[in-house]
Amino acid sequence: MEIRQLKYFIAVAEERNISRAAARLHISQPPLTRQIQLLEERLGAQLFKRTPWGVEPTAAGELFLAHARQITAHMEQAAELAWRAGQGLVGRIDVGVFGSAMLGIVPQILNRFSASHPDVELVLHSAPKAQQIEALHRGRILLALDRYLPETPGLELETVCAEPIYVALNTRHPLAACEVVQVAQLRDEALIGERDSSVFLATRELFASAGFQPNTRQEAVDLIAATVMVAGGFGTALVPDSVRSLQLPNVVYRPLRGASTPQVLLHCAWRSEETNPLLDALLAEVRLFGVEHAAAQAA
Repeated sequence: MEIRQLKYFIAVAEERNISRAAARLHISQPPLTRQIQLLEERLGAQLFKRTPWGVEPTAAGELFLAHARQITAHMEQAAELAWRAGQGLVGRIDVGVFGSAMLGIVPQILNRFSASHPDVELVLHSAPKAQQIEALHRGRILLALDRYLPETPGLELETVCAEPIYVALNTRHPLAACEVVQVAQLRDEALIGERDSSVFLATRELFASAGFQPNTRQEAVDLIAATVMVAGGFGTALVPDSVRSLQLPNVVYRPLRGASTPQVLLHCAWRSEETNPLLDALLAEVRLFGVEHAAAQAA
């Protein structure tokens, strides 16, 4: 039994007339009549009886009509879902994230994507970059978002945006009274580092040009934890702009200045052979955000 035969049957049952049904289906009457006959032979039941005005369904035909409508409706729904999935409009995306990027940039990107793709389920997985790389290779996540993701065989890597660096200071610190902190003022400062050292990678040349290396006394799991330690009076931390959305008591943020203006990078990574259209849809939003973020920084 073919879906086409069901549609032919439904048209005849609704029109109560072979000629009108043929016109509605844009076919001639003889092929339509033949398809109805074949359907009846297949089912072993008479589906229509003749009337002075055309045809009308038999009791078997009325029963079959209800199920035929359900079947064709399900087929149309399945076709619609398949098309939407092929366009990246429905499905599930697993995204790997970690640390301070979750405070500002990633929520903005995902919020915009979910607004334009309401039928796509977004699932976040918080894990350090080494675990994210493994999850990408194993297909557990579709996209990873983290600072300074390494170039890795089998993965595509792209810069999402660059953020200026700020100094997170406890309000009791003398530098908290400054509007801007010069790198030279950090020469004897006890800094709180973070495990990935992303801000120190970004400021390496800045400290070198100032003639000293950062004095890292303590190490936090990530920049969020480092900022919490600043709030507790354990030291000072260098953080990207997005961390400023983390408003903690006893913490102020001041721009870092020196011979150059350092910026910390946020990357995204995905499998080179990935063909999921949902990835293309999300990457389009990531790239649009990157363009708009760069324009806002330049303004």
